[in-house]
Parts: sequence; structure tokens; C-alpha cells
Amino acid sequence: MVVSVSDIINFLEEHFPPGLAEEWDNVGLQIGAPCVTCRTIMTCLTVTDAAVNYAVEMGVDLIIAHHPLIFTPLKSITYKSLPGRIIGKLLTHHISLYVAHTNVDQALGGLNDWLARALGLNNIEILQERPSPIDGMAAGYGRIGELSSPQRLHNFAVYVQEALRIEAIRFLGDGERLIRKVAVSCGSGSHLWPVALQAGADVLVTGDVKYHTAMEVLDTPLALIDGGHFGTEAIFASELAKTLESGAGGRGWPIRVIAYDKEHDPWKGV
Repeated sequence: MVVSVSDIINFLEEHFPPGLAEEWDNVGLQIGAPCVTCRTIMTCLTVTDAAVNYAVEMGVDLIIAHHPLIFTPLKSITYKSLPGRIIGKLLTHHISLYVAHTNVDQALGGLNDWLARALGLNNIEILQERPSPIDGMAAGYGRIGELSSPQRLHNFAVYVQEALRIEAIRFLGDGERLIRKVAVSCGSGSHLWPVALQAGADVLVTGDVKYHTAMEVLDTPLALIDGGHFGTEAIFASELAKTLESGAGGRGWPIRVIAYDKEHDPWKGV
């Protein structure tokens, strides 16, 4: 059986329809052609030089990334700067690139659900449901659920750090207060704090929390845990690989799926 890039795209878009992506986003096939045969897929969070070099080494035909390589219109493509250097390398080695970004954030069974499950939440629901362009399909940002048993905020922050393998984490709130109901939003989701508060969450786990946002939340009953943009999205590669492997197995596709596990948070602690 011959599997094409188009077959993989069709599978992905059944689960994560591109119509769920924001208007400002750039999802879909960014490099390559749908008709190309696909034997090996690599999933990753961000398309970097190191990721592409690894893909070349492993004989990858298709990279599926979360963060778009091409976000805004390009005025030139040169080998001296990104993304030109990466585009050239992908084309030279006949590697296609597909991006699934805010559609995966919002879709049921996508990144926010993976994040909620990684933290052991039960009774998971959409935090901020949004009108879906697809009839009968619920979607939206963030998830909210319950812990199996209450934890003190400080202990829960440590638990989040360990569960997501985050190098450094910070939290806002009384470390001794009990946490029962947890809201999560991958990446930069601190703008959802009023929604989380209204939904009765004790804490919002997200990344990229700004100082002024923290000051606004400080006078509310809501706690915040900032695991960083990378920390709350790093599970994308491994979880999407599982989804692809399951789909391939059910369809009898002879493909290999590799989750790129060499990505690191660009921020360093002291």
C-alpha cells in the first residue's frame, strides 16, 4: 500500500479541521506536494535547523509541526537567515512540511486535552467554547477539570513541573491553599483568566504570563501557574505521534512515525 502526503493530511484534517484555526494563523501544507509518497513522518513543536537535520538523518518524508515556519508573507528566501535556510534544506531533501497550530489547540482531542490529561484531570470540559464553522463540532480554547484529590497550590505546582518535565516553573497565590478545580490553556493562555475564574477554577495553568496580568489576578481568588510556552506545549510531538500511529494502524498504513524529542525551552535558569 502506497501512502501519500495527501492521505496523512486528510487524516489530520478529520481530527483537526483547518477551519478551526484563527484567521491570523497559517496552517496546512507549507512545503512540498500532496501527491508525494510518505513512508516516514516526524512530529515536532517547532521547525528548527536541528529538527530538520534530524529529519534528514532519519529519512523523513513529512514533518508535522505545531508552530508555523511561514507565518507572514516572505519578501525573500535566502540561506543566510531563517526561514529561508530551513526552506532550502527541506526542498533539497524533498521533505514536506505541514503545520497544525490553533486548530489543534481548539479541537477536541487536541493539545489542550492532551495537556489536561497529562495533569491527571477528570471530567474535562472546554473552558471557552467558541462557535465552530463545522456543524455539530464543539471546539474552543482551554480545558477545565478536577483533580482526583485536592492538593495544596505549592505541591500542585511541583506536580505540574514534574508531569510536564519543566525545568523552571512559577506560581501566583497562597501556596497553602487547596486546589480542586484546574483550568489549563497551552502556550500563551493567560488572557483566559477571567473565564477560568468565572468557571470556578482554583488555578489556571498556562504560559507566558505577563507582569500586568499577574497583578490583575493577584486580587482575585484565582491562582496562576506559569509553566512557560514551551513547557505547556512540549507534549505536542509525542501525543500527535500517538494519534498518527493509531490512525495508521487502523488503516493498515505502512508508515513510521517519529516524535522529535530533542527540543528544549530556549530560556535558561541560573
